[in-house]
Amino acid sequence: MPLSMEYGRAREEEREKAVSFETIALLSGDREKAYRLVMALPDAGIPFDTMTADALSGVLGKESGEILRTREEISEAFRKERLPVRVIFPESPYFPEEKGEKFPCLYAAGDLSLLRKPRVTLAGMPHPTMQGRSDMAAAVSYFVSHGVAMVIPLSEGLPLAAASLALEKGGMVIGVPASSVSKCVSHDMAEIQGRIYSSGLLLSPFPPSQKSERWLVMIRSRFIASISGSVFLAEEKDGGPSWPLFDSVLSTGGRAMFPAAMLTVPSYTWAASRCSSGALTYTSARDLRRLVPRRVMDDEPDLFS
Repeated sequence: MPLSMEYGRAREEEREKAVSFETIALLSGDREKAYRLVMALPDAGIPFDTMTADALSGVLGKESGEILRTREEISEAFRKERLPVRVIFPESPYFPEEKGEKFPCLYAAGDLSLLRKPRVTLAGMPHPTMQGRSDMAAAVSYFVSHGVAMVIPLSEGLPLAAASLALEKGGMVIGVPASSVSKCVSHDMAEIQGRIYSSGLLLSPFPPSQKSERWLVMIRSRFIASISGSVFLAEEKDGGPSWPLFDSVLSTGGRAMFPAAMLTVPSYTWAASRCSSGALTYTSARDLRRLVPRRVMDDEPDLFS
């Protein structure tokens, strides 16, 4: 069989396995259970037949007809996906190490090799001060110059500015939308996602069948925290949306840093309270070295890994 045909078949099996996973996850409401059930199927890389649906019916407490209809609806959404999306399961060498909450099926479009690079997560508030913008720009410049990939939630404000600057400087950007990788919430976001797809990586725990909803931002934050060993929070107000991500990384033994300038703002009491929990502070470029993880293997997996 020609190499291209074998590769195409492997991609098709990935897609069918993901459709099965998302079907079971939707019907059960349990991602980890869905992954275990998919892995237990005799052939997870082909669509359900009636016998498979009947077997799952007893486990899920759903009629086999509902299972088959749900799977077909999800499969149709996958077929309409506009980008060549790769499905990544935990057995893939590209799958990022997870801490805490598990996301057994990920979707990626772009350069998968970025997942094997040293990486740091960048976060920040929607309406930053000039100080926050300056600190984020300094961090981006440092990580670009040191060959560190940047995981960035694609949100308005500091994250979007960080992604744009990193791309301008030729940095490695892993953009994480609060949706499937091809859906965009605004024209500006669409432009950034297109640039990231061309030179970096779009990564998401949400399948093409997932409808865009505001609460997905919280799931996105939990996902980013689960794959992050270090995070730089350029600026955030008390109670802001970046704090759950920051706190989760800190609580699981990761390295979490914010600029020391935040400690001088009387209204930013949350920053000061994190110092006693082991948070790091940034005052100069030398401090950012503490966030850079050890370099992972440079050799790449084979084509069908």
